[in-house]
Amino acid sequence: MSIRTALSLTDDTLIGETSSSEYSAEGGTPTFDRIPFRVRAGQRPNLNTFVIALRQDDDNRAHYGRIIAGSELNLRARPGGMQKDDAYGMRRTDIRSSELSPDLVRVMEIELLGEISIRDGGSFEVTEPTQLPHTGQPVYELPATIIPKLLNIPEDERELDKPNSASGLYLGRIESGGHSIPFFLPNSAIARHIAVLGKTGVGKSYAVGVLMEELYEKQIPMLSFDVLGDAEQTARELNGRHIVAGTDDFKIPYSIVGLEEFLAFIPNLTSDQRELIASAYGNIFDEALDKLEKGEKLNIPFSQLTSLVEDIGQSINSRATTNAVRRVQAAFNRSSLLTDQPVTWTELLEKSTLINIYVGHLGQWQRNLVVGAAARILQRLRRRNHIPPFVLVIDEAHLFLPGGSDLPPSTLVLREMIRTARHDSVGVVLLSQSPSSMDRQILLTCNTRMLFALDPEDLRVVAGQIGDLPEETIKRIPRMARGTAVFTSGMDIMRHAVIVKIRERTFTTHVAETPDLREAVEKWHKEQRTN
Repeated sequence: MSIRTALSLTDDTLIGETSSSEYSAEGGTPTFDRIPFRVRAGQRPNLNTFVIALRQDDDNRAHYGRIIAGSELNLRARPGGMQKDDAYGMRRTDIRSSELSPDLVRVMEIELLGEISIRDGGSFEVTEPTQLPHTGQPVYELPATIIPKLLNIPEDERELDKPNSASGLYLGRIESGGHSIPFFLPNSAIARHIAVLGKTGVGKSYAVGVLMEELYEKQIPMLSFDVLGDAEQTARELNGRHIVAGTDDFKIPYSIVGLEEFLAFIPNLTSDQRELIASAYGNIFDEALDKLEKGEKLNIPFSQLTSLVEDIGQSINSRATTNAVRRVQAAFNRSSLLTDQPVTWTELLEKSTLINIYVGHLGQWQRNLVVGAAARILQRLRRRNHIPPFVLVIDEAHLFLPGGSDLPPSTLVLREMIRTARHDSVGVVLLSQSPSSMDRQILLTCNTRMLFALDPEDLRVVAGQIGDLPEETIKRIPRMARGTAVFTSGMDIMRHAVIVKIRERTFTTHVAETPDLREAVEKWHKEQRTN
């Protein structure tokens, strides 16, 4: 069976013929990376359309790729000639009389992605390019149904109206030519971590809401640290829990926050007081880690710490003992984040699909403490199988995982968790509007990237991590429409990078729309008059 027959290629989908020219303005010559082709008169191939170029000597093998550039050469529209016509009052009306004009040619370029061949049984085999493309051969628009096979992603298994796949997450649609097909991100991408990157207002939080819908339908637990409050409504609509850090529903055991973070709660300590507290807290922290490893509850009473401070101080006859104890007690009483009671929020992972923890009202060092301590707890509980596998979602990730070397221990704890999470069956989703401010190694750890429109500086940071996208497509990323993202991943997850239009949410509400300030001011004045 030939490629033409297997793919049902007809004259209706024939858009041109491969070409060759010594001039770059005419598309140049075919290479192992690019294939120029002359567009047939009357055809209107779209940018990013997936196409196939046949070979002269092999009916069972062809090259495939996508359209990345194009140009129109019109000998009657040369600037010098047009200027002369105007100067002499002889403006021509037939500059572009017809696409069949011998003076007009449209040339487009195909990014060569690979080769398709037909096996004896009629199945497809997709491989890397091995043969040089031939000139003068037909170029067809590929049927949309073949695109998932080229990308090596799940296909639509729908039984009802909604696209569905047991092995993939339905996040949007791929458009090719005048057609579109559902895009399913393979389930395997979840545990390999996902970075969602883009400037403000381009659709990041909306897309993560779509992702949460898919994880919810697959009954995969999620724990989200929410800085902007974008996920509160989503949590409620997915029968989850929205919890404000620092309330009785979410506190951090003082025994597990780490020494530097704990001392940050007690400002202006003298060196003697700091030494006493540090020595005592070290014992408490070791005991807490041991309890976590054994799966025991973190119920080390605060009085145990103050007693240790007293015992150590008395053993060395320190004059700082009394004040050190008072300072520790005062700090504990002041803090709304710390507790000496066993935590219960970890148990919610067994009962709720989504736990959203709001940290937007806290200062950044407090946010770091909360997220770092929670990561330490979750990592150890997961390794001992005391909690189910889950997905950790971190909003404004550049605030928690900044680049540089002078970082608080809580950030280092979070880094370590992300680097090893895959081995613990924990997936991580990081959202950031400023990837240039993030830890580069963490970005590399995220095997799948969902790239929305980015500023040029941020784009430079991730440009080397976006798969096989050509330079022409990368340059268009800053101008991509809201709700459009480039998905790229490892070859074993998704064979090629692809542009996806994020689907609409089906059963959650997006509440993070960028406001119209004029309308907001008018609304405020109206409310004030009413009140």
